[in-house]
Amino acid sequence: MKEIIVVAGATGHVGRPLAERLLAAGRAVRAVARDAEKLKPLAALGAEVRKGSLHDPVFLTEAFRGANAAFVLTALDVKAPEINIDQYKKAESIATATRAAGVNYVVFLSSWGTDVPEKTGGVLGCRRLEQLLDETPGLNVVHLRPVWFMENFLWNIGLIKMAGINGLAIRPESPFSMIASRDIAPIAADYLVHLDFKGRNVRYLRGARDYTMTEVTRILGAAIGKQDLKYVEFPDAIFRKGMIAAGGLSPHAADMAVEINRGIDSGLINAEPRSQSNTTPTTLEEFARTTFAPAFKTAPDASFSEKFGGMFLRTYLTLTGRRAA
Repeated sequence: MKEIIVVAGATGHVGRPLAERLLAAGRAVRAVARDAEKLKPLAALGAEVRKGSLHDPVFLTEAFRGANAAFVLTALDVKAPEINIDQYKKAESIATATRAAGVNYVVFLSSWGTDVPEKTGGVLGCRRLEQLLDETPGLNVVHLRPVWFMENFLWNIGLIKMAGINGLAIRPESPFSMIASRDIAPIAADYLVHLDFKGRNVRYLRGARDYTMTEVTRILGAAIGKQDLKYVEFPDAIFRKGMIAAGGLSPHAADMAVEINRGIDSGLINAEPRSQSNTTPTTLEEFARTTFAPAFKTAPDASFSEKFGGMFLRTYLTLTGRRAA
């Protein structure tokens, strides 16, 4: 009988390709997610599927039962009233299930910034699960710590269509690391196929190189045919309001988004020095061409009222001294 590998969050950007890779490698996969319909393609490939919530330690213990290894994550719910509390509940549930089911190997999709005890937004949930897994006797664990996801820029499509600008609460010339989620699954799969790690391990994943938001905006703009697209550093209050109104974030999630932006901008959230081990292949230029541009093309155009609001936003930013870069 093949040893079972559990993949939590198996319908996500990392979980789905990871499960597919493990199945292609001949491993027995138990795919766990909340949406039964989205699990069907993995079932068709031969995965055993379990529908349930990461908040439920009883469900997770049964899902982990008999498994030798697991891939886990504390998925961020941007609509949760208190996202840190939501993540802490998931962390406790995952750690409880890991111990109760006797899982021997865990690969955890953590985050950069978990070495910092405060002012890191939703990263604190990852920090908590790292601690709980480290405290589990006899567990062999790899904490994968990817940097900023390039997919986060997809949230800015609405802003670009509405106001004709790109913006975050990060200074235009502050370089930082960013990664495409597609580069994480092959690394996680390699650990889970070979299971040759012992004790506690940390591996940062830093993307292909660092970019400033000025460079990001130029690259994204070129990919969508807007060579004149400009970047504006938003005041915290305006950025927060936009995340709630346009992004659908809860007020607390928006506060945490501001906190992460400022943590990156200040250098508080950072990764280990770049090396061959932590550098991944996908450049922002490739991501912009293969992911961002198609998403921008299929996204609905802004309405007249939205464009009017965008004009008002640009005027306000100009009057408050926030010049486009």
